[in-house]
Amino acid sequence: MRMKLLLTISLLAAALQIAPVAYAQGRQRGGGGGAGGGGSAAMSNLSPEERQKVMNARKGAMQDPSVTSARQKLQAAQKEFHEALDAAMLKADPSLKPILDKMPKGHEGHMRSGGGEPEG
Repeated sequence: MRMKLLLTISLLAAALQIAPVAYAQGRQRGGGGGAGGGGSAAMSNLSPEERQKVMNARKGAMQDPSVTSARQKLQAAQKEFHEALDAAMLKADPSLKPILDKMPKGHEGHMRSGGGEPEG
């Protein structure tokens, strides 16, 4: 259990150092198409035909049972991460509880995951 907590905190520290840089780069490139991928900076160097081909393949791949299973595991891991993050923050500063309670628990709150200011 202690090793799992140490690993979680280590991953959190790495993510918190990388996330703001990655988030800022996406903003500078005009990216941010989200999960749909239409305006993704990763596809900015593709022709419209290539983008459509990738998007169609992705749409089909999302129906694959192995991808669906992996997505469910990702969502569960993200939930575990946010719970561990909140617990660690509250351990460091219990007075944060009412503040954290005001913040969105879903995808809307990028600050909860260390990704910068919430969009809106």
